[in-house]
Amino acid sequence: MTLQGVVVFSILALLSVKALGQDGEPMRFETPKMNEEEQHSPHTPKSFEMTCDACTAIAYQMSKALRKAEDKKPSLKGKPLPESDYLDVFEAVCDNSWDDYGLKTVQGVNRLSGPGVEAKDFPGMMQGGGKWPGRLAQKCGGLVGDIGEDELYTEFSKTRDLFNYLCKEYTKDCVKTDKQEL
Repeated sequence: MTLQGVVVFSILALLSVKALGQDGEPMRFETPKMNEEEQHSPHTPKSFEMTCDACTAIAYQMSKALRKAEDKKPSLKGKPLPESDYLDVFEAVCDNSWDDYGLKTVQGVNRLSGPGVEAKDFPGMMQGGGKWPGRLAQKCGGLVGDIGEDELYTEFSKTRDLFNYLCKEYTKDCVKTDKQEL
């Protein structure tokens, strides 16, 4: 058997292993089943989970990149980054941060999975690529354009994390309303 055959066989063997989830039910590892919007829309699907997960990913990547940029400039010690530096950070994040994100089914619901997003910690198969990098880049660029880099950096400077500002205050993407309750 070739090395490639061994790898494929090993993956198939791993997928056939029965494991129990937290609720004691068998876990199934299957690719997400997407509806029309999830398959074809150039925009982030409108479900609460998808919009919140997308906002969370964007806030995570922005905050992480800004902290890294500040850490690279220890001579500033408590002073803000120069405007040119945080402008570069926002541009780089929106253009280049989305290849590790994709769709995963978590407890029967399609969720965005990747760094900084809750679904990343759940076992399952992630379907990456496709429209997701473009959707996230578009949403990220839209937020930066709507809010402005200066305002985003000012908000980041208060807590060193943009999640509450972006996803709960500004977009309200992660604020459940009564209509969204299941």
